[in-house]
Amino acid sequence: MVAVEAERLPRSAARSRLPSAPPPRIRRKRSLGNRIVILVGSLCFVGFALYPLVYLLSGALKSQSEIYSGFAHLFPKHATLTNFHQLLFVNSNTEGISFFTAARNSIFIALMTIAFTVAVAVPAAFVLARRQTWFTALVRGWARLAQVVGGIVVIIPLFLILHRLHLINTLVGVSLAETIPTSAFGIWVLTAFVRQVPYEIEEAARIDGAGEWGVLRRVVIPLIRPGMTSVVLVVFLISWCDFLNPLVLLNNPGQYTVTVALYTYIGQAGQTLWGQLLAFGLLACIPPLIVIILAERHIVRGLVAGAVK
Repeated sequence: MVAVEAERLPRSAARSRLPSAPPPRIRRKRSLGNRIVILVGSLCFVGFALYPLVYLLSGALKSQSEIYSGFAHLFPKHATLTNFHQLLFVNSNTEGISFFTAARNSIFIALMTIAFTVAVAVPAAFVLARRQTWFTALVRGWARLAQVVGGIVVIIPLFLILHRLHLINTLVGVSLAETIPTSAFGIWVLTAFVRQVPYEIEEAARIDGAGEWGVLRRVVIPLIRPGMTSVVLVVFLISWCDFLNPLVLLNNPGQYTVTVALYTYIGQAGQTLWGQLLAFGLLACIPPLIVIILAERHIVRGLVAGAVK
């Protein structure tokens, strides 16, 4: 009887009992006004971001007399490469600083800072993610505080400490000074990555006979490489753009970094060599731009992966 009554039910009632499919999504077309607003906003943002580089290039291609001739035109009337020639081959700077020497010093300091930061941040992040003690809580507080407090606050005690260690006027001393904020940043980022590593994998490695260093080297580090890549790239940018530490800790022109060497072009012989200053600034922007363009995807992916569990 039940089967007969089920057969007599109208097809519409039977269909109503079936789960209904979700309604199709309606793609809303943006109006012409919204498109214009988005386009104008994007162009304004691009122009705002590129204008400093365009101005650097324009000033670097002008002669000193044209720069001081009056109203600054964006496009040079008579483009010249004299500023680049003076900067790279003549060294007309009163300090006798070569761009290649300054770039070499900056790269050397950046590489040392990266090595010190990774050596400190990776083991510290592993301990902070797996241990809950008063000491780890203290280190977490330091890692957060070090990113808030500016370098100008600690530069005097840092100078005294490095002076007692005979590291003033050395590139190693500058890299150690830069390691303080960069290691705090690295600990903060890598701790989130280590927490995403399943604890069962570490336990399995310990059962197989691996010690703590073996677990860190063979299990944890391969799984947090995206985060380490992000930290390395950001630390390079921070070190390359650092101005305070090299200015205070270095007094030998042969050891000046790019930022300090750029500063020496201001106010030389009663005037500022604007053409060479702008050419130097343009060349100094090339390495960070190359790093950002080539590694932007790795930086964003690494930081986002560490923030989302």
